[in-house]
Amino acid sequence: MYQVYLLSVVTLILASVSLAFDELDARIGVGSFFNATVFKSHSFQFGLGVVTMLVGFFQFLSVHPDDVIVIGNLIPAAAGMVIGGTLVLAYYRAKSTVESGFADRLEAIFLKNASNLGYLGLLIAVLHFFLHRVLLL
Repeated sequence: MYQVYLLSVVTLILASVSLAFDELDARIGVGSFFNATVFKSHSFQFGLGVVTMLVGFFQFLSVHPDDVIVIGNLIPAAAGMVIGGTLVLAYYRAKSTVESGFADRLEAIFLKNASNLGYLGLLIAVLHFFLHRVLLL
């Protein structure tokens, strides 16, 4: 299913840029390519996070021709679910007024390292695009 492959690469790139937008804008000026108000919007991040998580989940279920079942796309699928979950968590923390120890721990793990996750997601997406037949990518 090449549609899931394309969706995986596109959503992983967009979600990664959304996570690391501030640092990417300071380093390479992605603000000239992407609209800063859209990519920093919590509603956009929530929608993109849900779509990225779903595509990551469906990537576990889809099998490409000449691919090893389940582990063929393990890293991009897991990265999509983690980065999508991080965007959803950012939305939750921005909109919620409820204090939770579990959410605080998730924030300390994922949201404090959001830019690093964004860079890692971009690397995985680019490698997945160019090396699509490599096992685990």
